[in-house]
Amino acid sequence: MSDSKMKCPEHMEAKVDPENKSMEECLGKSLETLSSAFTASARRWELIVYPSLAAFILLAAYGFFLIFSLTQDVSRVATSMEKITTNMNQVSANMTQISDNMLVLTKVVDQQSIAMHNMVVSMQQMNQNMKVMNTSMGRMGYDMAVMNKNVSRPMSFMNSFMPW
Repeated sequence: MSDSKMKCPEHMEAKVDPENKSMEECLGKSLETLSSAFTASARRWELIVYPSLAAFILLAAYGFFLIFSLTQDVSRVATSMEKITTNMNQVSANMTQISDNMLVLTKVVDQQSIAMHNMVVSMQQMNQNMKVMNTSMGRMGYDMAVMNKNVSRPMSFMNSFMPW
């Protein structure tokens, strides 16, 4: 088939004689149709892509802001942790001192406990001695009563003879 004998699909639909129109015109029209379809398609994509690109830029800027804020917050946390570490060193030193004081206090309480035990033993001995003294005093009272009874009868008889 020669160039002039080829039929353009556009001409077939319009029922125009293909001999009058050349193949270049047909290709030109097809390219023009393709170009306009591509342009329309590009415009549709522009309606999607440009707002999406703007949203992406906005989200990227917001992400940068969040990362920047996080960096500042982490810096503040690090500074606070440094202060806490310093305070914890002081607390640790104080705890060591408290522990030493508790050891001294434990020794004192142990000594006091031993002293209290000795006092309890002494009090038990005193209690026992008081019982013995009470028994002795009771015997002395009994002996005095017996002696009084034994001495008072003859004395009252003898007193009647005495001049005073």
